[in-house]
Amino acid sequence: MLNLSHEGLKRVAGITFWVQTKNVKRSIDLDDDLAADIDRAATLVREKPATIMRLAIRAGLPTVTNRFQAPRPEGYFKDAYPLPDDRLQLEKAMSKVVQRPER
Repeated sequence: MLNLSHEGLKRVAGITFWVQTKNVKRSIDLDDDLAADIDRAATLVREKPATIMRLAIRAGLPTVTNRFQAPRPEGYFKDAYPLPDDRLQLEKAMSKVVQRPER
Protein backbone atom coordinates (compact mmCIF):
# COMPACT_ATOMS: atom_id res chain seq x y z
CA MET A 1 0.00 0.00 0.00
CA LEU A 2 1.23 3.51 -0.81
CA ASN A 3 2.44 5.52 2.18
CA LEU A 4 1.10 9.08 1.88
CA SER A 5 2.49 10.36 5.14
CA HIS A 6 4.67 13.46 5.18
CA GLU A 7 7.86 11.39 5.34
CA GLY A 8 6.71 9.19 2.44
CA LEU A 9 6.13 12.25 0.25
CA LYS A 10 9.60 13.56 1.08
CA ARG A 11 11.16 10.30 0.00
CA VAL A 12 9.29 10.24 -3.35
CA ALA A 13 10.16 13.87 -4.10
CA GLY A 14 13.81 13.22 -3.28
CA ILE A 15 13.96 10.39 -5.79
CA THR A 16 12.33 12.32 -8.63
CA PHE A 17 14.61 15.33 -8.05
CA TRP A 18 17.68 13.37 -9.17
CA VAL A 19 15.98 12.20 -12.38
CA GLN A 20 15.38 15.72 -13.67
CA THR A 21 18.07 17.47 -15.67
CA LYS A 22 19.41 20.88 -14.80
CA ASN A 23 19.02 22.48 -18.24
CA VAL A 24 15.42 21.70 -19.02
CA LYS A 25 14.43 25.02 -20.58
CA ARG A 26 16.09 26.68 -23.54
CA SER A 27 15.16 29.82 -25.38
CA ILE A 28 15.56 30.44 -29.09
CA ASP A 29 14.86 33.38 -31.36
CA LEU A 30 12.30 32.76 -34.10
CA ASP A 31 11.69 34.89 -37.14
CA ASP A 32 8.09 35.72 -38.03
CA ASP A 33 7.82 33.12 -40.80
CA LEU A 34 9.08 30.29 -38.61
CA ALA A 35 6.79 31.30 -35.76
CA ALA A 36 3.83 31.31 -38.17
CA ASP A 37 4.81 27.86 -39.47
CA ILE A 38 4.98 26.53 -35.91
CA ASP A 39 1.58 28.00 -35.10
CA ARG A 40 0.05 26.43 -38.24
CA ALA A 41 1.56 23.05 -37.38
CA ALA A 42 0.35 23.33 -33.78
CA THR A 43 -3.18 24.07 -35.00
CA LEU A 44 -3.09 21.22 -37.49
CA VAL A 45 -1.70 18.63 -35.09
CA ARG A 46 -3.56 20.06 -32.07
CA GLU A 47 -0.46 20.18 -29.90
CA LYS A 48 1.30 22.95 -28.05
CA PRO A 49 3.90 24.94 -30.01
CA ALA A 50 6.60 23.70 -27.62
CA THR A 51 5.72 20.10 -28.49
CA ILE A 52 5.85 20.89 -32.21
CA MET A 53 9.27 22.48 -31.79
CA ARG A 54 10.59 19.45 -29.86
CA LEU A 55 9.27 17.08 -32.55
CA ALA A 56 10.81 19.19 -35.31
CA ILE A 57 14.17 19.33 -33.56
CA ARG A 58 14.20 15.57 -32.98
CA ALA A 59 13.25 14.88 -36.60
CA GLY A 60 15.68 17.39 -38.11
CA LEU A 61 18.69 17.07 -35.84
CA PRO A 62 20.13 13.98 -37.58
CA THR A 63 19.94 15.83 -40.91
CA VAL A 64 21.88 18.76 -39.52
CA THR A 65 24.56 16.60 -37.93
CA ASN A 66 24.95 14.40 -41.02
CA ARG A 67 25.61 17.49 -43.11
CA PHE A 68 28.80 18.18 -41.17
CA GLN A 69 30.12 14.60 -41.08
CA ALA A 70 32.58 13.34 -43.62
CA PRO A 71 30.94 11.13 -46.27
CA ARG A 72 31.61 7.44 -46.02
CA PRO A 73 33.60 5.83 -48.82
CA GLU A 74 31.81 3.88 -51.55
CA GLY A 75 31.05 0.32 -50.43
CA TYR A 76 31.64 1.14 -46.76
CA PHE A 77 29.47 -1.71 -45.44
CA LYS A 78 30.14 -4.14 -48.28
CA ASP A 79 32.98 -5.93 -46.50
CA ALA A 80 31.12 -6.00 -43.20
CA TYR A 81 28.29 -8.20 -44.53
CA PRO A 82 29.66 -10.58 -47.19
CA LEU A 83 27.10 -12.79 -48.91
CA PRO A 84 27.78 -16.53 -49.06
CA ASP A 85 28.30 -18.08 -52.50
CA ASP A 86 25.09 -20.11 -52.33
CA ARG A 87 23.10 -16.94 -51.62
CA LEU A 88 24.64 -15.20 -54.63
CA GLN A 89 23.82 -18.22 -56.85
CA LEU A 90 20.24 -18.28 -55.55
CA GLU A 91 19.76 -14.57 -56.24
CA LYS A 92 21.18 -14.97 -59.76
CA ALA A 93 18.86 -17.91 -60.46
CA MET A 94 15.80 -16.14 -59.01
CA SER A 95 16.41 -13.07 -61.17
CA LYS A 96 15.88 -15.27 -64.27
CA VAL A 97 12.54 -16.70 -63.07
CA VAL A 98 9.50 -14.86 -64.42
CA GLN A 99 7.24 -13.87 -61.57
CA ARG A 100 3.63 -12.90 -62.09
CA PRO A 101 1.07 -11.78 -59.55
CA GLU A 102 -1.39 -14.44 -58.46
CA ARG A 103 -5.01 -13.75 -59.35
